[in-house]
Amino acid sequence: MKEAAPIIVLMAMLLILNSLNSDFMSLKTLLNLMHQVSVVGIVAMGAMIVIISGGIDFTAGYGLAMIGMAAGTVYATGILGGSVYIVVLVSLVCGALIGALNGFLITKLKIVPFIATLAVMSLLQGMSMLIGNGNMVMIRDPSILWFGQGRIGSIPVSFLIYIFFCLVAHTILKRTKMGVYIYALGGSEDATRFSGIDVTKYKILLYMLAGTYTGIASLLTISKLGLAAPSIYGSTLLDAIAAAIIGGTSLSGGKGKVMGTFVGAIIIVLITTALTYLRIKPEMQDVFKGVVILLALCFDVVINKISKE
Repeated sequence: MKEAAPIIVLMAMLLILNSLNSDFMSLKTLLNLMHQVSVVGIVAMGAMIVIISGGIDFTAGYGLAMIGMAAGTVYATGILGGSVYIVVLVSLVCGALIGALNGFLITKLKIVPFIATLAVMSLLQGMSMLIGNGNMVMIRDPSILWFGQGRIGSIPVSFLIYIFFCLVAHTILKRTKMGVYIYALGGSEDATRFSGIDVTKYKILLYMLAGTYTGIASLLTISKLGLAAPSIYGSTLLDAIAAAIIGGTSLSGGKGKVMGTFVGAIIIVLITTALTYLRIKPEMQDVFKGVVILLALCFDVVINKISKE
């Protein structure tokens, strides 16, 4: 039931929105949805991996901004050549380093994930302002803008990149021993450690993986907007965590699937699109999304209690 719930919710939303406006399900709307879901969806995949392991990561929002500023500054100043390859590399490396820092604080210093990632979030907030002295950095290179604005046929390149990294996440979780260990950590970290698995190593790796996904999302964000700025993170973190939870990822750890999170991300973006279409004020949109998250959490608690009984 829990696995089917996101798909049922998505289908119900589409039917309701289509009944309100028959043009809502047009090709134009579908392509716009594909364009919007990529950033939230990629961050949600990283959040899902961490949550499955029994952890939490609050760095994605300001990480998105800091990585964007770092990549944008490298491009604007011409450091290391400033080519598209360097911008992509900087985005990925910065994301992985943020994840490594989170993993180090959690595994080596024994700081609980909630506190550790909040501290790093604050650090990234400051760094995103310091890099470039808080100014925007314009991105004009067509080869960089292609990632966020390009299309192959009618399909946005950003959506194809999103699909690719969904497949990567699915492969890691279902086809590698790292994926097995991620689920095992969420089930029982102590049991995983007693089984002889290097918990420290795999925790650091999974946070680095989540950070890398944030780096990819940051690259797509600056290439979509054509600029990097300390304030580009928006509600990405909240939306990403909401997508993972709505998609069936349990906050207690050990449960979660790529397909569920994929559908959850679509639901979150669809909610935002629908509320904007209905001319609901932005602050009320946040309230509505908060209610949706609370309902998803309550559903998660109820299902967990039923499964234990």
